[in-house]
Amino acid sequence: MKASLRYAIIPALFLLLSGCVVSTMSERQGTRAYLEKDYAAAKMKYEEAAAEGNAQAMYHLAVMYAEGQGVAQDYAEAARLLERSAGLGQEDARLMLGLFYLYGDGVPRDVNRGAALVGTAAENGSDTAMYYLGNLYAAGLGVEKDLDKGLYWMGKARDAGFPVKDELLTKDGLAALYP
Repeated sequence: MKASLRYAIIPALFLLLSGCVVSTMSERQGTRAYLEKDYAAAKMKYEEAAAEGNAQAMYHLAVMYAEGQGVAQDYAEAARLLERSAGLGQEDARLMLGLFYLYGDGVPRDVNRGAALVGTAAENGSDTAMYYLGNLYAAGLGVEKDLDKGLYWMGKARDAGFPVKDELLTKDGLAALYP
């Protein structure tokens, strides 16, 4: 490797890594402001971090738009942010986007796409997504109705720490909820 190229890479790596650190700091400052209900400051910090490609900040900003916290409630904007965040591998964003598609919030209703997004989040370890996926299988919403798969995902959700009610861990319990 030429010396001039080698020395050009070092500053480029420094800039890349410092951008990641700055975006993480902005995201954390946004979360602190959000928890203090200073939504204007949270929005500003999340926007800064999102502009740097921070998927977590995009997700938090999407929640603010979905809930109308410090911004006008805008499901379409929330969905746009969720698409970007989920595309970067943020599982909470993938789950929330899946729910948007299941209910038609900010996007055209598409239960198949919604179930697929929830399924991917579940497969990637989201206990909440596991719970929702169990319900989707039990109800046959966006997937073929399958109580055994519903029980499987309910059990995985509980094993991962999600508070699943005991009656949802039996075939009879799921069948009663989703006749």
